[in-house]
Amino acid sequence: MSRPVLFAALAGFAAAACTTTEPVCREASAAERALFGAIVAHDEARVADLMAPTPQAQRLRALDPQIEQQVFGARMGDRSVRTVLMQPPLCLYDQALSSEERVTYVFPAGRFEALQNPEAPGAELGRAGSDHLACRFISENGQWRLSDACLGTFGPQTPAS
Repeated sequence: MSRPVLFAALAGFAAAACTTTEPVCREASAAERALFGAIVAHDEARVADLMAPTPQAQRLRALDPQIEQQVFGARMGDRSVRTVLMQPPLCLYDQALSSEERVTYVFPAGRFEALQNPEAPGAELGRAGSDHLACRFISENGQWRLSDACLGTFGPQTPAS
């Protein structure tokens, strides 16, 4: 290989290595909007119906006080799933855990963009429960369904990559 061609190839590889893609969020799908709308409306039965059949859905349907507190809050503005969802438009950032499971981070209007640092790899998430929600979805019959009522927000989280 001649020297100019080798230099051009190396320069191309170097430029490609410096190019990074910034994390990008997406809008909620129609199914996600229906689910999030049911949470905002404080409709426990509807939320449970839209969820995958999991223990969290059963606890929500049974009006478990701990689940209700974390999902709906006791008062407006409490650290809860509902408080974050009441700040539209929402921005969703997905992290695949497998082909059948993902964590979707839900951010209030403009918060995702404000948190991002182009110098840092991956997505910056901020504080759980105020900057974002962490909602676990599973694939069931070709549909993504919420499995944890976004309670991952208040427990151990999987870091975004």
